Amino acid sequence: MNIESLWGIATWGDLAWDPIRPRLYFTESRLDKVKNRATHHLMMLAAEEGSVPAAVTAGPSDTLPSPSPDGRWLGFLSRRSGSSQVWLLPLEGGEAHQLTAIAGGVRQFRWAPGSDGMLVVAHIRDGHLEPEAKTPDPGPDAPDSVLDAHYNRDVRHITHHHYKLDGEGFFDAGRNQLVWVDRESGAARLLTDGRDNYAEPVWLPDGRTFLCLHRFYDPEGTHPGLTHVERRTLDTAKVDTLPLPDWSISSLAADADGQRIAFSATDPADHGYGLAVLYSFDMASETLQDLSSASDRPVGDHSGSDVPARSTARPVWQGGEVLWLLSDQGRVQLASFSPGGMRLVSGQPRVIYDFAVGGEWVALGLADPTHPSGVVLGPLDQADTLPALWAPVPWAEGDGPEVPRDFWAAESDGTQVHTWCLKPAGAEGPVPTVLEIHGGPASMYGYRYFHEFQCLVAAGHAVVYSNPRGSVGYGREFGRCIMGQWGGRDYRDVMAALDAALARDPQLDGGRLGVAGGSYGGFMVNWIVSHSDRFRAAVTMRSVVNRLSAMGSSDMGWLRVPQYGTKPWWEDIEPYWQQSPLRYASAIHTPILIEHQEQDYRLPIEQGEQLYNALQYLGREAELVIYPGESHGMSRGGKPWHRIHRLHTIVDWFSRHL
Repeated sequence: MNIESLWGIATWGDLAWDPIRPRLYFTESRLDKVKNRATHHLMMLAAEEGSVPAAVTAGPSDTLPSPSPDGRWLGFLSRRSGSSQVWLLPLEGGEAHQLTAIAGGVRQFRWAPGSDGMLVVAHIRDGHLEPEAKTPDPGPDAPDSVLDAHYNRDVRHITHHHYKLDGEGFFDAGRNQLVWVDRESGAARLLTDGRDNYAEPVWLPDGRTFLCLHRFYDPEGTHPGLTHVERRTLDTAKVDTLPLPDWSISSLAADADGQRIAFSATDPADHGYGLAVLYSFDMASETLQDLSSASDRPVGDHSGSDVPARSTARPVWQGGEVLWLLSDQGRVQLASFSPGGMRLVSGQPRVIYDFAVGGEWVALGLADPTHPSGVVLGPLDQADTLPALWAPVPWAEGDGPEVPRDFWAAESDGTQVHTWCLKPAGAEGPVPTVLEIHGGPASMYGYRYFHEFQCLVAAGHAVVYSNPRGSVGYGREFGRCIMGQWGGRDYRDVMAALDAALARDPQLDGGRLGVAGGSYGGFMVNWIVSHSDRFRAAVTMRSVVNRLSAMGSSDMGWLRVPQYGTKPWWEDIEPYWQQSPLRYASAIHTPILIEHQEQDYRLPIEQGEQLYNALQYLGREAELVIYPGESHGMSRGGKPWHRIHRLHTIVDWFSRHL
């Protein structure tokens, strides 16, 4: 087990059942060290005992397998032509061919019930369908107007408040539009007007009517996440907006009769501290039902990992019940929801990140603390007892990751904090210990593989990690009680988790402590070392340093104003400044490694630079590592060699100081 083991880890996701044959299609993802990128190809697994996965395509950019309802074609997305387009593979034999060639590329697609075509979500500029083509350089005789347009095409003229998003960058003139594509001819017809964004088309049984999510691109809007559900038809311009509240809606699914829908929703009024709730809506009676709030847990997968697998999971109707994921105390489970209540289909200590249902069979994409990715295949009523087929890893079974142990730590006010501890096997004598803190804070550590932790353990460190207040999976109030009050209850919780781990295991060296975390976890690192000198070293990553400046520079900073009161940051500085670790920088004496990504729009690089310059001004030990071309999510989805460099830097820093 070492840092370079990352190269050998494969993950499986995008699970899709063949509607005719008992087989599962999925995407296998790996890292290519020569090309410095993630690669993807399609696999097939037959639903029979002893079956092993077989490659269906060679990649390197094939994702989202989707068999046609008649079982004749396997649709998938690929960048073989230069941009993301739909390709078709005949399942009765033959070579794959390109179906779409739309400028801007394809994001999603859904087969029509009759398999005669599909609805495509394509990124279309200025509301005009254009063919996929590279922009040629202007010739020597090009007029000034052509030269002006060509060399100024990168200029951004911004008129909307919401104009950038981490991981995507600055928005261009394109919008995600709905397009009908004929399977036989490849002819494409634009169905939407080009002004707003559309996603997740869902067909109704008649094959001409469909639902979709509509997100307005509104310069006057109060929240960019508000989503409407629309009912549309292929043949007319008629649009019905379903009478639903002003929520952020995702994961849309319709029942077999096309009468009811299910979806996940969050209320923007909760400011990111509410529950993701599963709802059903009867379109005939216009009756809305809350199916999941009684569980006091969020639906969907809210667990974190630095080796995530792809997922296309969405709710699935089973008669009058809805199958969907539920995040609960470090687990992500498959549950069945109905107006009468909820029952767990799977409840083992693991994370289910994807699933697909075919008749009475289910496929689960899952991970546990020692396996990054795998698949369970079998009858739905046996989902919790079936053995897993694990994706390839570069270590032998029983000779790889260490197994964490979990326990509950008690904070002084009685709050129970779910905590895990990893340590080197066979360690003799006290071992240095690193406290790790997750981002969010609306996330959770769980029963899932984390490569960074295993690398620290392989280098001789123990790792303690926990879900303090602010985390999801432990109840609505547990999560929302820190809104606008970071550094209080949550700070006490992570320290209580560390103290409990030290008290339980004398092999953990309380005199050689490190602390690390990213995003919100980076805030907590900064807060801890400015309020305590217990730690010999710290690593703060893509972190919150100056809340006041981040309000105006973060992609969504301005949305956080209600968390701190009623006045904007320039009129009432104190609430924002009080939540800024920079305010307490003079108290930091712990050697600190500051990591930031150059194209982080969630917490722009000025955050890391402010802390670094403050500590350099004070003459304290601080180093700054910057990763060019990377966004906030680099640790789990960035360029592979940057990820390897990052892990070496973290491990070396702690080895040097602990």
